[in-house]
Amino acid sequence: MGPTLAIRVYKFGGTSVRDAIRVMGVVQLIAQARQPLIIVTSAPAGITDLLQGITDHATAQSAVTNLADRFLALVSEVVAPSHQRQLSALVGRQLEKVRAPESDADRAKLMSLGESLMAPILAASLQHRGIRAVALDARELICTDGAYLGGRVVFDVTTKRIQAAVERALAHHGVMVVGGFIAGNAAGETTTLGRNGSDYTASIVGAAVEADEVWIWTDVDGIYTADPRHHAAATLIPEISFRESAEAAYFGAKVVHPFTMWPLLDSQTSLRIKNTLRPDQPGTLICHEPERRGSQLIVSTVDPVVVVTVGGYGLVGVPGVAAKVFGSIAAAGVNVLMISQSSSEHNISFVVHERESESAVSAVNMDLAGWISDEHRVDRISVIKDAAIVTVVGEDMRGRVGIAGQIFSALGEVGVNVMVIAQGSSEYSISIVVKSADVRLATDAILNAKGTGS
Repeated sequence: MGPTLAIRVYKFGGTSVRDAIRVMGVVQLIAQARQPLIIVTSAPAGITDLLQGITDHATAQSAVTNLADRFLALVSEVVAPSHQRQLSALVGRQLEKVRAPESDADRAKLMSLGESLMAPILAASLQHRGIRAVALDARELICTDGAYLGGRVVFDVTTKRIQAAVERALAHHGVMVVGGFIAGNAAGETTTLGRNGSDYTASIVGAAVEADEVWIWTDVDGIYTADPRHHAAATLIPEISFRESAEAAYFGAKVVHPFTMWPLLDSQTSLRIKNTLRPDQPGTLICHEPERRGSQLIVSTVDPVVVVTVGGYGLVGVPGVAAKVFGSIAAAGVNVLMISQSSSEHNISFVVHERESESAVSAVNMDLAGWISDEHRVDRISVIKDAAIVTVVGEDMRGRVGIAGQIFSALGEVGVNVMVIAQGSSEYSISIVVKSADVRLATDAILNAKGTGS
């Protein structure tokens, strides 16, 4: 499929389709847009949480009642009367299948329900406006490996499927609607791309059809230098690189899913963040070579986290210490966010999400038991709770003399203690760990620091 088609991809998040009023606003945006257009939709806000909470028969029945109320209300308000019976029947059939999941396969089917219903409802609402729209089943487009939850995309198969499906649809339709977050494996079973994976769906589709841009429609004006709800000094960033955006997303910036940039890195497709409620605003453009408007740094946070330190003078000069520590953590399925090791080699610290801290500490204690009790190489495994990662991200940090000093001076002036420090070899980011209570103070200090350019 060639780029001359000039396809654009729009992705609408849960808040953008949470009720009939918002859905009609989305329909209006689509009606004003050029075609051909591919729409990726999330489930209405709150639906995924409702599905996540199903654990037994009672919670399943309660959820079915709430789901029926919300989806049938949407159908009655945004779909033409001639199509309401058909879609109401679809909702009924899908809700009859809702059960408490007993396996990952069951969980994947359950969690995909919101998007799989929202796509045909949105397509029907567009048809009601006279727009030639069709819903496509994401399970037939995006192929993942064997994992049911958070599966890895098989890109060569996926690209061919998307291109073929879009080419067929374009013969009769100007707008195609796809449920985000959903995929399928080689056996045709339902899989998912992980929580909040609809952004990822949009970029996968955009790369496959060589779209000129993928627009992520959300409830904010774009990417800011920090969360504008909590930091008055935060400013909107007009343009940013894929690398900066990916780094900021990994370390807590919540506007874009961290995986979203991956499919677009080797393409000519750009990504744009737009506000559904303020569509006239330009938003933030994420591209390979952004136009610089002065220096800009992003401050993002991960909170809460836990710092675990393995220490002992018996570790000095011993090969394989890091491999043993992180091997045990990997085996426990725990994701390590940050690593810091002293040059003396007598301790190594790592940072994990608070929700995974007990698993991490248990795994390390078990694997290092011999080093602790018999060989006495390890004399302590300490834990610091109520901590947070504050990360400063920006391409302008590369080769910029004194930027780290300016950041740490700003923190020192407001009395923020830095417990752990890590800097990527690319020089795109510096991450520090502070007490959770100091996150806002630390972020404001960095934003307001002279010379940081935020």
